[in-house]
Amino acid sequence: MSNVSEFLAAVRLQVPAQTQLINARAELLQDDPMRLLKDFMDRSILPKGRLCQLWADSLGVAYVSPMTVAIPTDSYEQLPVEVARRVQAIALNSIGDTVTVAMVEPLNTRQIESLSKILGKNISPVFSHPEEISTVIDMYLGHEGNIAANLLTVCEQLPGMIGAREIKKGTDVADLVESKAVIELLNSIILTAYRRRASDIHFETRAEDSRVRMRIDGDMQTIMDLPRSVHVTLVVRVKVLCQLDVAQNRLPQDGAFELNFGTLSTAFRVSTMPSLYGEKAVLRLLGSPLDQSMLSLDNLGFPRSALEAIKRVISRPNGILIVCGPTGSGKTTTLYGCINQINRPDLNITTIEDPVEYRLTDITQHQVNAGIGLSFARVLRSIMRQDPDVILIGEIRDLETALIATEAALTGHLVLTTLHTNNALQAVTRLVEIGVDPYLVAPTTMGVLSQRLVRRLCSSCKEQYQATEQELAPFFSGYEGIPVTLCRGRGCPKCFGTGYSGRVGIYEFVEVSEKMRELITEKQSVALLIEEAKRVGHHSLRYDGLKKALIGWTSLEEVERSTLADVGFNPIES
Repeated sequence: MSNVSEFLAAVRLQVPAQTQLINARAELLQDDPMRLLKDFMDRSILPKGRLCQLWADSLGVAYVSPMTVAIPTDSYEQLPVEVARRVQAIALNSIGDTVTVAMVEPLNTRQIESLSKILGKNISPVFSHPEEISTVIDMYLGHEGNIAANLLTVCEQLPGMIGAREIKKGTDVADLVESKAVIELLNSIILTAYRRRASDIHFETRAEDSRVRMRIDGDMQTIMDLPRSVHVTLVVRVKVLCQLDVAQNRLPQDGAFELNFGTLSTAFRVSTMPSLYGEKAVLRLLGSPLDQSMLSLDNLGFPRSALEAIKRVISRPNGILIVCGPTGSGKTTTLYGCINQINRPDLNITTIEDPVEYRLTDITQHQVNAGIGLSFARVLRSIMRQDPDVILIGEIRDLETALIATEAALTGHLVLTTLHTNNALQAVTRLVEIGVDPYLVAPTTMGVLSQRLVRRLCSSCKEQYQATEQELAPFFSGYEGIPVTLCRGRGCPKCFGTGYSGRVGIYEFVEVSEKMRELITEKQSVALLIEEAKRVGHHSLRYDGLKKALIGWTSLEEVERSTLADVGFNPIES
């Protein structure tokens, strides 16, 4: 009970205005600390992470959210799933003869002794919330291992109900897609996607069968093959979740749905489209909890000079910051990082997005819906009548949106937006090509950022090696055999044998100068703009990529495939 008293005292200190409510709930639930903790979470007395941290502090142990860490295969597989569920614990990592174990009861010496005997190692216990542990057990132990069993059960249910491409007439669709086996199979695939940090799930048909592929760290990887009939069943299940027309498989359809797995609540954007051998479905995972910590500019891997310049630009009361790059290059994450950097109670911040990928607190977010005529331009016009200070526009797609955005910047608003261009300064000329007058683009554009995502070398299996002259010559101008040490990934269980785990951004940022404004107004070429930018210290995407390869964050192969050839630099001098 002393732990509960210490916890309550800490919570009261954090939110003294709610002392009366805290005391009332504590009187009812203090005999069950986990129920009390959940009650405080449900009432939003403090954020979940902060409450768990305060409870862990009262126990004298660390708090670790297993949802936000990548757990190596050789760690979580040490503890049988039955034992993990019974004692509500999961092994996070091993160092030598010690295993760090997330537990609901990290002071329970009997459980610790039992786990030590099972694992044959010393136990270093940390606290995790029971719902987090249950979710992670499902994600790492309970579902991917059951895919084969779920698949077999689904196949046994399908004869006579599913054809090669569609559901047969007379089949009860509701009974089919609500069957436990189908639900469990789809859930298994989704949780596998989370465990492997996938951004997209592809259900694809082929001539004889179908397959499930996932985009992991930017690369497509095949996860499993499926019978065609099972593919149809899963696509129909997805359509039902999205409330799409299950009978329509000859036209594309778009939708969205949300699923909850314990503490894991996530949204999906769905696209279905007919193909040569049947209907393909793609699920985009929106707002993964594993990515929430990345919604900060300081965590995105910016060069120091670029980070300082971006913060300087977004601290201004008006102007436009443009973020450029292809689909999937992290533009939205960068914009959210900017929002989090400047978000404060005295600002009215609003966003226009398609889709809304992360739910942010204390700002107003708007979802574009082209089906009912709710376009970027229409929402933006309405927002301008709602007294905004900062406006985030998911993408400038047409002249009307571009004009409203530049006019908003001229009239005292800070605008953050994206464009699809190959480098930073092409964004300026792109606005002119869309139809915005140069005399509007020049004074409003404060800064332009171009970025790509490259795979990060796995920290568990990264090794150094001496680069050869053949490797370095194409990248570094004037290379004359100077010894250079680079890194590569050997492949290990943590990174599923790829040598890479996660991604890191490479960037080029241009803060628009007065001389550049003159060039923009005069409609000068991108080449002249780039020359002026270089004169004041601008560096290209490839330059930043090579710097990150030299410090061991990524590999030369990743830099080469993600950036265009550029005049290099001396690796020793830089």
